[in-house]
Amino acid sequence: MATSSFAGYTAPSVNGQALARQLSPTVLVNVVQSLFHTPGRGVSQNVVVDTNAIEVRVIREKPLTQKARTIGETTDGNYFSAQTAEQPTSDEYGLRVNLVYDTPIDIPTNMQDMIPIDLANATMRNYVQAVAKNINASTIATQIGINLNTLAVQEIASTGTGSSVQYTSASDDILEKFQDAQVYLDNGDSTNGVDTFPMSSRIALWRSTAKRAFYKDATGVFSVNNWKAQDMLKIGAVDPESFPNTEMNGFFGEIDQCYNYFVASAVWTLAEDYLKQDGSPVAGGFLDVVEGYICASMGTLRGIAINSQMKIVDSQAGQGIRLQPKQRWGVELIYPLSVVALHSGTKAVYARKATVGGAGAVALPLSVVAPASNT
Repeated sequence: MATSSFAGYTAPSVNGQALARQLSPTVLVNVVQSLFHTPGRGVSQNVVVDTNAIEVRVIREKPLTQKARTIGETTDGNYFSAQTAEQPTSDEYGLRVNLVYDTPIDIPTNMQDMIPIDLANATMRNYVQAVAKNINASTIATQIGINLNTLAVQEIASTGTGSSVQYTSASDDILEKFQDAQVYLDNGDSTNGVDTFPMSSRIALWRSTAKRAFYKDATGVFSVNNWKAQDMLKIGAVDPESFPNTEMNGFFGEIDQCYNYFVASAVWTLAEDYLKQDGSPVAGGFLDVVEGYICASMGTLRGIAINSQMKIVDSQAGQGIRLQPKQRWGVELIYPLSVVALHSGTKAVYARKATVGGAGAVALPLSVVAPASNT
């Protein structure tokens, strides 16, 4: 059923005199942040992805297990090693490229005739922004969700070794907590053959409140008495040589070779829409406990289909054009310890978000499902 809204022939007017109304040819542009994670920074995106396949197989050669020995000792001290000959072995990981943004968009000729705006170009711009926002949100959901699953298992087993750091904004020094999180990545993931995650591969994603905490004089970057502090304050960065932004990708500086990004609340909310638990979408605000997190690239596989495209055809509904978008991508966290969350509340409380009832003894894993399918 058609709907319409008309102002009436007497508006606008002042003191009984009819005045002109004009539609501006300039459209207010939506501001959506572009990708935070880039190849080699936060994700490994060097995987060749073709839309002809729904899954990509990634192979990791395991490290050697043999031990060094001392000649002349009683145990394994002969000229030839007594250890069993070793052969290369591997682990295999699957990257499912099953997230898709592809609902057609119709632009009727009648609509275009009545408005002095290039709707096709404006819609294309909105499409690019929507895809970037969804890739960002799904990557955050995957990294935090799978990391939480691992923490939950460790919490149930009472090992307490999960990679997360408690941060209390009212009392803690965020710079110290940031460096505490870096220690986890420095120590790597030895069970997966990673002695340390390279510093140059890390990024940190923060909420606006956490970003603000970096600029507190007593607990942020200015507490180090940097003589360049005025320059940093002027441009709003956490280091004197970076040029921050909010509308591009939220970058606001580098600490310990780690790139820091501000993530808008809308992206965190969309990330929640990608999370499913016990057959249902998680409740709104599920990720509010996360103030930010740090991740290293080699722990996350992300593939964006290289031959996805936008087709423009005649609309089947009538005279006009139909935009047929098709963008596929996938994200997999293969090393959960490559993600370190900074969260409010204790580690136990945070970990229990992925257990029965929030505090039970049975894991209730989170999974990632695109919003339109997450019901």
